[in-house]
Formats: sequence, structure tokens, C-alpha cells
Amino acid sequence: MNALPLTITSVRVAAVLALLSGVSYAGEGSGGLDGKPFVLPSETQRDMGAGFERAHDEVMRILSDPNANAKVWKFDLDTDINHDGFINENDSGWMEYTPPGMVMKVGTTAQVHVTLSCRYPFYPGSAVARLSVAGINRGNPTGEFASLDEEIHSTAHVIVWADAGKTHKLLDSADPAKRVVEWIVHPGYQLPEHSGVPTNVYVEALSPSGQFMGDIRLMGTMAPLPPAPGEKAYNFRVSEDHILFTVKH
Repeated sequence: MNALPLTITSVRVAAVLALLSGVSYAGEGSGGLDGKPFVLPSETQRDMGAGFERAHDEVMRILSDPNANAKVWKFDLDTDINHDGFINENDSGWMEYTPPGMVMKVGTTAQVHVTLSCRYPFYPGSAVARLSVAGINRGNPTGEFASLDEEIHSTAHVIVWADAGKTHKLLDSADPAKRVVEWIVHPGYQLPEHSGVPTNVYVEALSPSGQFMGDIRLMGTMAPLPPAPGEKAYNFRVSEDHILFTVKH
């Protein structure tokens, strides 16, 4: 049986090269957001996961055994990133981490599945589950802004709700006091039912992205905590997952 020919148009090759080099690219079809050219930037440190989150993750890694490489926990985030009406394996992988990520319109809400799993049905140690929202400055290799105020005013505005009815706000990208939420897992918790982490959250888009696509990141992490008096210490590899979001008018 002859293999089907693989056709790669020059315009698609240009798009890939643009993504790697960090330039603007108009693309095929209708172009970028609101008819403007796509901006395909280079990857920033904020795209690379929890290892670059100095304020929280480095502390968590120090608490872990530096030589441990056990994958005890899994924190996974998934959404209908291909807009086919389902959240499944087709929504996982590079599309979550590559701009534009999940594309939304202002005024819409996207459901995000949260999967928290552990090798132990009753985890014997203490751990912390963390969900956070942050903006990404794609004009800076670190992904950071000069200030939080600049970040808030330069990126999309999203709110993350714990319920579809939007009665329990978890995160708000424009509220400095609502950018991180944590749940403490104590020894003996039956997982995931007793962790307190919702199985679904709901991302509401309130204002559009700024200069770049994929300028909002929703991240989940799971990390060990030091044992309380009388507890045994359990160390594991920090687990993280994140999804990029782009909001358009």
C-alpha cells in the first residue's frame, strides 16, 4: 500500500518558523484576533512550568528530597481547546501550552476539568494543591512584567469559578488578592473526594488579550509539605500542568 503524500504548504512552514523565531505572522484564512496578524512569540520562562515560579515552587522543591524522582501525584488540567464540544484526549498536549491555547470570546465561559490523582488511595503525608492565574509578558524572555499593575492592565481579564452558577469565585486575574488558591491535603485523606479540590472549574472571559496571544496562564501544582509533629515525611516530585488562554472581542 502506498503511503498518502504529506503536503506542507510554504505558508504553514512560514508559520512554524515564525513561532520558533518570535515574529508576527498573518497566516491562512481570517488571520489573527479581530483580523490582525497573529503574533507568534518565543517561549518565555512562564511557559515552562512550575520550576520557574520562584515565589512558591522553589520553596516546595526545597522541602522535597532533592534526590527524589518519584511521581506520586498527578495534577492535570483539560479544557475543550479544539472546540468540538467534548473534553477528552484530543484536547491534551502541545495545544494547551502553545499560543493561542484556549481561545475564548469576551463574555463566554470555558469549563476546565481538574484531575487530581495519587498512587495511594489514602495519602499518608501532607501536601498542598495549588491553582493560580497569571499573565505572561511575551515581550520579555522571563515572561514577567515590571509590576503586577502593568501585568493586570496588559493582559486579558479572566475569573475562575468553582461552580457553573458562578457563586464561588476562586481566582481573578485582575485582583491581586485572588491570584492563588490552595488546598491542604492531610494524612489519611481519601482522594480525590476529600482533597477539597473541585473536579471542574469555570473560566469566564471578561476583557480581551493585549499584544500577544496566550497571555493568560492557568496553572495547577501539587507539592509536598513538611510533616506536622508526629507525622512521617513523604517526598515526591512536584506535579504541575497549565493551560494558556487567549481572549478576543
